[in-house]
Amino acid sequence: SIFNFHHSICNIFTQSKQWYQRRVRVFMQVMGRGAICLPGIPCQSPMFAYPPRNLNDNTPKTTLPRKFIKLTELVEQLQSGYQLTTKGKFADAVQKFHSILLSVPLLIVDTKEEMNEALQLMGICREYIIGLQMEISRQELPRKTVDNQIRICELAAYFTHCNLQPIHLIKTLSNASKLFYKMKNFKTAASFARRLIDLGPKAETVAQMRKLLAVCENTPVDEHKMQYDPHNPFVLCATSYLPIYRGKPIERCPLCSANYHPQYKGQ
Repeated sequence: SIFNFHHSICNIFTQSKQWYQRRVRVFMQVMGRGAICLPGIPCQSPMFAYPPRNLNDNTPKTTLPRKFIKLTELVEQLQSGYQLTTKGKFADAVQKFHSILLSVPLLIVDTKEEMNEALQLMGICREYIIGLQMEISRQELPRKTVDNQIRICELAAYFTHCNLQPIHLIKTLSNASKLFYKMKNFKTAASFARRLIDLGPKAETVAQMRKLLAVCENTPVDEHKMQYDPHNPFVLCATSYLPIYRGKPIERCPLCSANYHPQYKGQ
């Protein structure tokens, strides 16, 4: 089989263990799920077997293990992650999305459409993990100094650039607009308010944003300089939570394609 999952289930260590150690670190868990334990005679160790899923075409070269992780199950777990995010249980949501992310490489898919859906699922989890971890860091920052308040605003702004579901993006934009408004960065606060209104939120939310927008448009200036330029395309470093602007050196995770500054290569 060309799938690393097949090799690991069938206990072919040399062909897949190194692959999993570099990327997923769940090799032994998969091994355990792929085996059945058969009791032997008294005082002897049990025997292990790896049941195939292609009983009608089972030869040493064509043996395939049973499917233990299904795409539909991961999609259901994704909905659970969305619900945790909506409830504000960000730490639990990160664990859920992380579990899904590590499970995707272990999938066995039969069609190109399923493969594309699995890759899309990995991308969704990546965006939520980075965004929620960043939001947790933002909430933990003390607000005593101006520098910390600026950093809090920056993290809130970066969160609005994660690829989230509309219901979650609306909340991030609302939070960012209010934080920037309090810091008297009216120009940037107005940009968040406009983006939020374009998403078509509830009438109450639209009314609040229009009031904020009216005040900001009367004084379209930013009092504090921040590391945030919405007009200059960027991706977010998944470790430093700082923007990497277009044309700058970049490193990517081989598993989920998360972006990093070059100094984090190999970490």
